[in-house]
Amino acid sequence: MGNGLNVPGCDNCTMKVAVVETNQIVEGPGEGETVQIYETEPAPRVVEEYRNPALTATTTRGIWMLKSAMERGATAIVVAEAGAPAFNFTKGRAVLYSGAGMHVDMAIKAFVDGKLPKMDRATHDHGHSHETHMK
Repeated sequence: MGNGLNVPGCDNCTMKVAVVETNQIVEGPGEGETVQIYETEPAPRVVEEYRNPALTATTTRGIWMLKSAMERGATAIVVAEAGAPAFNFTKGRAVLYSGAGMHVDMAIKAFVDGKLPKMDRATHDHGHSHETHMK
């Protein structure tokens, strides 16, 4: 890919990147309304968009979103936040990137340019209140 990203399972292939969003702003995996799947080559473009399955889950909400994106081939996932369960679930299969507060277009551009930071630890404790994120 040439942007120096160390993503498992992607040598000289079209990478799929998932972004969870609400009103085109990157959200947490358990809160965003929509999941967009992008292919990065030859230029970033949305290849699939669907309602976030986390919105109807009663437990492990963010995991439902992550699972759905990975089942669609995403090896990079852009989120605003992630708890420890997200890191445990994606370990060795996908890389989480921080797009907190970013417009989706800006986050994808930063990702492609190799400037979107990888998340290396949980940004909040498991069990935080999701009601504060919901509109």
